[in-house]
Amino acid sequence: MNLDELTDGLPKTELVYLREMNRTQLGATTIRVIPEKRTHAYLMLDKTIFHPKGGGQPSDRGVIRSPKFELTLKKAIFHDGIVIHWGKIVSGTISQEPVACELDWPYRYLLMRRHTAAHLLDHCLAAATSERVQTTDSWLDEPCYVGYRGKAPNPQTLKQAEELANTMISNGAVVRIDFLTPEQSKALLQTAPNFERLPNLQEIRTVTIEGCTPIPCGGTHVPDIAEIKQLKIVQAEQMPDETYRIHFSV
Repeated sequence: MNLDELTDGLPKTELVYLREMNRTQLGATTIRVIPEKRTHAYLMLDKTIFHPKGGGQPSDRGVIRSPKFELTLKKAIFHDGIVIHWGKIVSGTISQEPVACELDWPYRYLLMRRHTAAHLLDHCLAAATSERVQTTDSWLDEPCYVGYRGKAPNPQTLKQAEELANTMISNGAVVRIDFLTPEQSKALLQTAPNFERLPNLQEIRTVTIEGCTPIPCGGTHVPDIAEIKQLKIVQAEQMPDETYRIHFSV
């Protein structure tokens, strides 16, 4: 399906997940429905709690239902400011009407813990190496990792980073969300590990672990790093293009 055709003429989706990350249910209005082969459908809503795939974070899962139908969400896609919800129709006949959205919370919460842990890993790796780290990519499903430029640190350095992370987790620290203008962000974000990959945006959302560098991020996070419980560095994988990946678990 052509994404431009799916979203043509529609207003931007209200991204409730950016500000209310612990919200698990939401009433919404369906503004477009496109059935696909009778068993699946695309739904565009006026607002959503479902985080689409992006920034290393997989698409949320969940259920969208009304008195007339129930759809299991398989994938949320972000396109030109609009979230496209695609899923399987498990009962009823899909139609354009008010719906109730319900998030697969255990899966989302795991991703939130992993995402916050990835930001904490950036900080602790920089502290252990005494150098600024620069991220290349990340993935928060399986295999779970953060990618960096350069040569992989030695085992002792990785152990130091892991120990620092778990000390910070045991002490706890608040995770703050802010929305900045490009002008506000210029000086503040120059040392962020993903600064070089930051797109041109009218509003920049930052995630800051208390005591750490703010990081531009559109993902979902736990409110305190204590909820990570424990971070375990599984391995460092040197890649052929002068980058490396730190595989980790929580």
